[in-house]
Amino acid sequence: MADREWTDLELYVLQEHIEDFQDGIISRRELLRRVTYMTGSLAATMALLPALGCNVDQPRGGAPSTATAAPSPAALATAAATPYATPPAARSADGVTVRPDDPRIALVQVDVKGPDGASLGGYLARPKAEGRYPGVLVVQENRGVTPHIQDVVRRAATAGFAAITIDLLARDGGVDKVDPSQYSAKLSARQPDALGADLRAALDTLRAQSFVRADSLGAVGFCFGGGLVWNLVTAGAPLKAAAPFYGPAPQNAPALAATKIAVHAVYAELDTRITGSKDALEAELKKSGTPYQITVYPGVNHAFHNDTGERYNADQSQKAWISTVEWFRKHLA
Repeated sequence: MADREWTDLELYVLQEHIEDFQDGIISRRELLRRVTYMTGSLAATMALLPALGCNVDQPRGGAPSTATAAPSPAALATAAATPYATPPAARSADGVTVRPDDPRIALVQVDVKGPDGASLGGYLARPKAEGRYPGVLVVQENRGVTPHIQDVVRRAATAGFAAITIDLLARDGGVDKVDPSQYSAKLSARQPDALGADLRAALDTLRAQSFVRADSLGAVGFCFGGGLVWNLVTAGAPLKAAAPFYGPAPQNAPALAATKIAVHAVYAELDTRITGSKDALEAELKKSGTPYQITVYPGVNHAFHNDTGERYNADQSQKAWISTVEWFRKHLA
């Protein structure tokens, strides 16, 4: 891969673009556009993609096999029976299952300050009823704080948590200002330690709220964000529980052997690039003596929880979210 060294975060994003192309989610033109933004030239892109196992001229299959075309009876039954909000029974266009004015929750204005004093904004939701609640940090995918991620924050609030998220490119204007085709490249160019420092700043802001139990914090993250949650765990962030959804393994995996954070790891059976790392991570978690749970959800692929995406699967998404909520309720109690 020749002319330069790629970081683990950059390689993860490159492979995500390739998978999206191979699954028919993005076109050949869009793949070349996104990768060229990272390489700097089309010639470099055309040299890099084959080295990563991608033939841009090879015919591709149809739509991803895990997309949900219509609500299943199981998904409808789960949505009706669960007292807190869960992923929808079918893929949605806007990513909204809990409206901002939902009577169960309240939105709170916050401004997270990064270690450099930069304003990182912040989106925080809490249960409407007065009280003190466990806090949950929601870490975005590599597309920014989209309406879907904001909705996950609100879902968490309906389940009894004060939840917060920040846009990790807030200094550049976040998802509202950064070109979507360039967002993931800009994000992957940031240093992992800098990303972790911003997430810790968000945790500090969360636990400073009068309605948050400062000693009961958790974190959940998706895709790129799942990897950042693994990094928070290995770095000893002030968490009691964590739930990385199909996140790439942390570089310092041996640190899991000493963690005191209860980890609930979610994987997708068809997402072999990510799921292939689970056994090595489990071997380290076993050494810690701390409770953990690793679940591989059958028949689904990477990002199956994102109800605005083409890989969304309602049945498995609902199972994974309910399991995550119950894990947090148990370990943040």
